[in-house]
Amino acid sequence: MLQAIATHAYLNTPYDLSPERLMDMLYKMHLTRLFEETAFQQYSLGKVHGTMHLCAGQEAVAIGAIAALRPDDLITSTHRGHGHAIAKGQDINTMMAELLAKETGVCRGRGGSMHMADLDLGSLGANGVVSGGIPLSVGAGLALKLRGGDRVCICFFGDGASNEGAFHESINMAAVWKLPVIYLCENNQYGMSMSVKRANSAADIADRAVAYGIPGDTVDGMDALAVYEAVQRAVVHARAGSGPTLINALTYRYYGHSKSDKQRYRTKEEVEAWKLRDPIPAFRDRLIAAGILTADEAAALEVKAQQAIAAAIAWGDQQPEPAVEHLTDDVYHVEPAVEADPERVLPAWVEEAFGPDTPINPPCPPNTRELTCSEALREAMRQALEADQRVFLIGEDIGVYWGAFGVTQGLYEEFGPDRVRDTPISENAIVGACVGSSVSGMRPVGEIQFMDFITLGMEQLVLQGAKIRYMFGGKASVPMVLRLPAGSGTGAAAQHSESLESWLVNVPGLKVVAPSTPYDAKGLLLAAIADNNPVMFVESKLLYKARGPVPEDPYIVPLGKAAIRRHGQHVTVVATSIMVVRVLEAAANLAQEGIELEVIDLRSLKPYDRETIIGSVQRTGRLLVVHEAPLIGGFGGEIVAMVAQSPAFAYLEAPIVRLGGAEVPIPYSPKLERAAVPQVEDIVAAARRLARTEI
Repeated sequence: MLQAIATHAYLNTPYDLSPERLMDMLYKMHLTRLFEETAFQQYSLGKVHGTMHLCAGQEAVAIGAIAALRPDDLITSTHRGHGHAIAKGQDINTMMAELLAKETGVCRGRGGSMHMADLDLGSLGANGVVSGGIPLSVGAGLALKLRGGDRVCICFFGDGASNEGAFHESINMAAVWKLPVIYLCENNQYGMSMSVKRANSAADIADRAVAYGIPGDTVDGMDALAVYEAVQRAVVHARAGSGPTLINALTYRYYGHSKSDKQRYRTKEEVEAWKLRDPIPAFRDRLIAAGILTADEAAALEVKAQQAIAAAIAWGDQQPEPAVEHLTDDVYHVEPAVEADPERVLPAWVEEAFGPDTPINPPCPPNTRELTCSEALREAMRQALEADQRVFLIGEDIGVYWGAFGVTQGLYEEFGPDRVRDTPISENAIVGACVGSSVSGMRPVGEIQFMDFITLGMEQLVLQGAKIRYMFGGKASVPMVLRLPAGSGTGAAAQHSESLESWLVNVPGLKVVAPSTPYDAKGLLLAAIADNNPVMFVESKLLYKARGPVPEDPYIVPLGKAAIRRHGQHVTVVATSIMVVRVLEAAANLAQEGIELEVIDLRSLKPYDRETIIGSVQRTGRLLVVHEAPLIGGFGGEIVAMVAQSPAFAYLEAPIVRLGGAEVPIPYSPKLERAAVPQVEDIVAAARRLARTEI
């Protein structure tokens, strides 16, 4: 009898599913359908906030696909992901509590319907961004490949996502690297309202597989066993190291795109026609016909699911709501002892990688060797790669080419192509690979050739990397670094010369660092790699050749701590990166006039050192803030506002002055390029006027 149900009608291929697993699949299909129907009811009762996207009708895809996995395999999910979560084994009590926005929800009420996640079960989370999980799966697959073994990842996505750039970037990258990822399109015939027939030029989404040199398969997504069999083939292919497969599962959603969908784009007759092929009774009847279970046993499974859902509602209703005083919990992964005393307590990763005696801010004796900033960054990466196999470098042309500015010179030859990983030109997939691999236990250091090009990866950085920890209720950490060569002065013109740090500072969940010396370049980069959050490492292109003393052994410079580069009593000047160098030159010039500037190098823009700034302003009574980015919206505005709201405001003897870039794209003309950002003479003039209160 089992053989009868375990044989595909077309391929005559036997399944390896026991009667117990088949009955569990039927139970989970019932559980998913009832969860969705109950979620709809709870929304109608006003108990569910916002919106939700229900997968009723698509149960065969989630349950059939995940039945082909082992418990230690991974998945990435979609905004219509309740079925994926249930199939992977998530607890429906905490899922229901999440829908009801309760503290005991699977994501502590921070994620809601679109962001169910349980990393302990290998569920890397549902995603509110169409195609958002596809680049993450590249990172997850890369982590699995780098760690060895034969685990795989299923990446679920909808037909609409197949038209996103992330789809192409990610599947191409996964195919090039033969990553163990199964790309499973839940083709429910519509993106939001646009049908797949109108949205796609290809007749079949699986036909796109040929462009990437990978297998493509189209399967009846209303047939759980057909889905299982197709995914099982893809899993075997991936476990053997042969790379990804693209599967197009033809299915249908019974509800609208979301709760507010009026469904004007499809007819009732169309919906009813698909309901005649409902996957749950079809699967149930096949099991009964094969003698796997009786009709009474099948009915008992449905009753069991009903009871579980009723219990989940009762449990969820009794749970507490999140407390407002915990609003900002888990935006960042925090090591409490380090946060309390960062200049004396080592981050856990540093202690593990380099030992408990690793120095923090070590002094440089007079005979300390000198390195350029490029060499200091390279040494930090080399020491991190040597110390921890989880660390790897990733980016365009960072291998034999050494990166656009030569910073990774020699590392490809030393550590090989797996750990110094050249990529296709695919910024969003690069960032997604960093996010997905870091969530999966790695510590990537990515390089974006020019800071300008982070704009091409902002979806994965801002909507994924920065938010995952919080959306998932603190269950995930995202220890990744993105190196961002920034700024003007190289004649590269408008699209290769931007300073976008203020964009990044405005994103909760990201940290932003900008060194100005070789010493800080090494120490801050090691501290950034040690940090368990996404750290944006802004590198001035003009400083790569700057030289300075750098200790040979590993050390760190704590994030969030400024340095006073020059003491003075007349004007406090706050700057970062290349502007620190220019401010110091301006300070030397003004000293000849008897004007002494106190120069503060922020080093970290987020978090930044309020105390050092406040203390300095209280001593000098004057403040000048200098940055290369355009004045309007630049980070200097944050410093000014902070001082205006601090005790230092009462000590001010003159208005605060800001000096920033002009409101203009960086021009090609050397004369105009120089005029577009603050130069030494501009700083001298502004500081002189401020010191003499001539403003």
